[in-house]
Amino acid sequence: MLCVSTNCWADTINIARAANDKGRLPDLLLNAALERGGMHQASYPYGDIETLPLSTRINGLKNGELDVFFALSTPEYEQEFIPIYIPIYRGMMGMRLAIIKKENINIFEDIKNVEGLQTLSAGQGKFWADTNILEYNALPVVKSLKYKNLFRMLEADRFDYFPRGIQEPWAEVEKHEHLNLTVDPHIMLWYTAPFYYFVPRSKPELASHITEQLEAMIEDGSFMSLFNREPYIQTALQQANIEQRTIIKLKNPFLSDRTPTERKELWYTPDSSANYTSIDESL
Repeated sequence: MLCVSTNCWADTINIARAANDKGRLPDLLLNAALERGGMHQASYPYGDIETLPLSTRINGLKNGELDVFFALSTPEYEQEFIPIYIPIYRGMMGMRLAIIKKENINIFEDIKNVEGLQTLSAGQGKFWADTNILEYNALPVVKSLKYKNLFRMLEADRFDYFPRGIQEPWAEVEKHEHLNLTVDPHIMLWYTAPFYYFVPRSKPELASHITEQLEAMIEDGSFMSLFNREPYIQTALQQANIEQRTIIKLKNPFLSDRTPTERKELWYTPDSSANYTSIDESL
């Protein structure tokens, strides 16, 4: 049989995608880049598993079972793997809103700076990159090995709040509607936090190819088009009501020298004309 599709000869690459990643921005951008390049076909070895622990993604890349995973960057990841230095979420993973108990709806009402935050404890994954960021800023952290456990731990008062990327908390609260949780309306934590694709060191050609396709998408506007159409992001920006929040900036000392902070087009910044309640830049 004659094959007329370029995919007949495309190399298969295994991607660390769980069911809850499907249709999200990292999934959409990577598929668009691969389709654009025409050299690789995506495969998802974990199928319809609802969530995929970060440790599974990392080990999959280490042992050769996976070719691409995406995560908040750390110095260790950038050293061990090949990072693609284009922040997928344009830095929005560093804009953190808190999931809290409904009965504590005003727990952050009078918090205006880092010192105020230090009186409360955050729930985090033990190996998450932003756990180190919170601890560097002297914020108390309670850790769990499993993401799904954090919601019940919050309800059980094991900690006071669960900071999430700006596009995450509403869907998570809805998913856990049987628990007594809501999204805090008062503050936003903000730190520079690139979320990258990572490729094994043994596959520099794949990393170069994905980088080239993403850069081309930035150039022709298709990257921003996907970003602007991603429903979780747009819903989050509407619901977050950033201009009415106290914005507390945190330092991230774990950024590598190659973090493309000088490329302003790669980063999302809240409207500079907004009348912020407060911006704490004391650190």
